[in-house]
Amino acid sequence: MSADTVTLPPSTATVSVSILNVARLDCPAVALVHPVLPGHERLVVPVFAFLIEHGKNEKARREMFNLGVRKDPEGFAPAVRNMLQRGAFGMHVEANVATLLAEGGVKLESVDAIIWSISQWLTYSPSTGDPSTFPSSTELVIGPGTKDAFFPPYPKNPDSTLLASDFQGRKVTELTTEDFTLSIGGFAAYDYFGDGSFYLLDTPGHCPGHITALARVTPTSFIFMGGDTCHHPGQFRPSTHMPCPCSRLSSISHEHFPHVASSTSTGTPLAIPLLTVPFSPPSVYTDPVRAVESIARLSAFDAHPDVLVLLAHDRTVEDVVRYFPEKADKWKENGWKEKRWAFLERGGRAWRFSPA
Repeated sequence: MSADTVTLPPSTATVSVSILNVARLDCPAVALVHPVLPGHERLVVPVFAFLIEHGKNEKARREMFNLGVRKDPEGFAPAVRNMLQRGAFGMHVEANVATLLAEGGVKLESVDAIIWSISQWLTYSPSTGDPSTFPSSTELVIGPGTKDAFFPPYPKNPDSTLLASDFQGRKVTELTTEDFTLSIGGFAAYDYFGDGSFYLLDTPGHCPGHITALARVTPTSFIFMGGDTCHHPGQFRPSTHMPCPCSRLSSISHEHFPHVASSTSTGTPLAIPLLTVPFSPPSVYTDPVRAVESIARLSAFDAHPDVLVLLAHDRTVEDVVRYFPEKADKWKENGWKEKRWAFLERGGRAWRFSPA
C-alpha cells in the first residue's frame, strides 16, 4: 500500500481536537518495543487523551477519546494495584481528566460520551481513566468484542483490571463489527457523527476491541489518534511510504540495526521501520501478527501530508504539540508534522538506537 492509496473521504463537516497530557509512565521497554538495546531497558512515555468537539452552541457535542490514568492509585482494581506494588512500572499523574476539563472551563455534564480505545490494562497500557468522575449522563463507548474478552469487571471477576464503577449507572454502548461499514486506508471505519467529521477505526493487534480515531479538523486535514496501535514512532517510521534520508542515520548502531548499515553503505534511503513489536511475553500485543499489519496501514496515514498521527504514548511530540485548552486543529500551519524525525536525534527523549 502506498500513501496515495489512503483515500480520505470528502466532507465539509469538521470537529475540533484538544490534547490532554494526563500522565507519565516508566515501563519495561521489552513489553512495548523490539529490539531493546543495552541501557534502554526502560521506556518513559506520556499518556494522552483527546477532547473532541462537534458543532457549536446548543447543538454542540463533546466526546472524550480515552481518559488516560486515574489520579488515585488506591482506586484501581486490585490487579492494577498489584502491578504498581511490584514496582514493574512507575506512574505520575497530575490530575484526573475530569479535573483538567473543569479547570479548563468545560462542564462535565456537557461531555456526551467517553470512547475507550482500549478497555483493559494490558501490562502497562492504560487509557481507561476514571469514568466515575463523570456524571451518569455521559455514555461509555467500547470497541467490538470488549465484553467477551474482558467482562465481568472487578469485583465479580477478582482478576479484572476494570471496575464495576466504570460502568455503573451509565449507558454503555459496545460497537459491533456491523457498525464499521466503511473502509479507510485498509481499516474498517465507523462514521461516528454521520457527517464525515469523525471516524472510529477497527485497529486489531494490541487487544480485543482496540479502536483508533480519525478526526477531520479542517475540510482537508486530519488528526489520527492511534491509541496503542504501537508505542514508539520507530515502529512505523521509516516506511516504504516515508523513507528516511541516510543523513539522519549516522548515529544508529549498525550492530543492532544491520538494515541501517546496508542502507547507509549504498546511500539508499531507509524504508524499513527501525523497531517492531515484541512477539513473546511480556508483550502488550495480544496478536503481534495483526499488530504489525495495523502498523503498516498506520504508516500510510503517517505519510499522507494531510494527516497528523498521534499515538497515545508518543514522547517525541510532547514539546511539539499544544495542550488543552488550546486546540490542535492548526497542526499543519504550525509545522508539527515537520518534527517527525525528532526521535532520531541522539540525546532526545525518544532516542534508543545505540547502546547507552
